[in-house]
Amino acid sequence: MKKLIATLATVLATVLANGIFLPTVAVAETFDEAFEMNRAMYGKDHSFSWTGKQYLTTHPEEVEASVEATKENAEDLIVKAKAKNAEVAKVGFEWKLTKGIIADADAAVTTGDYRKALNLAAQAKYHARIGLQQHAYAEQNWQLSVPQ
Repeated sequence: MKKLIATLATVLATVLANGIFLPTVAVAETFDEAFEMNRAMYGKDHSFSWTGKQYLTTHPEEVEASVEATKENAEDLIVKAKAKNAEVAKVGFEWKLTKGIIADADAAVTTGDYRKALNLAAQAKYHARIGLQQHAYAEQNWQLSVPQ
């Protein structure tokens, strides 16, 4: 063990003395990559910089769900989630689990658990938004699915 530590120390000293710097950070090429990388490393509500501007690792749906947990707010977000899900269903990229999540959100409103309803509606709306992104990608890259 001591020999390993000594070897690592020698390598590190040589690298630093010769001005060789090893890459330690992955560089994102797009905003989405930067967002997802920071979200994975730090979780939601983390501030990160991209092209000189500051952003948070919070999805828009999480911001919508962070309102006061009232029946009106929960029902409003459920309506928005249903509308976004109908939009993605129209283009054929609806996720199977989204309708169940919306049903669970409706049930949470019925039982008076408005915070749970908001969180579930936000999750359903997020799934629908990602489904729309998948549709856009498929439209742009359809040729990749054609056998050669």
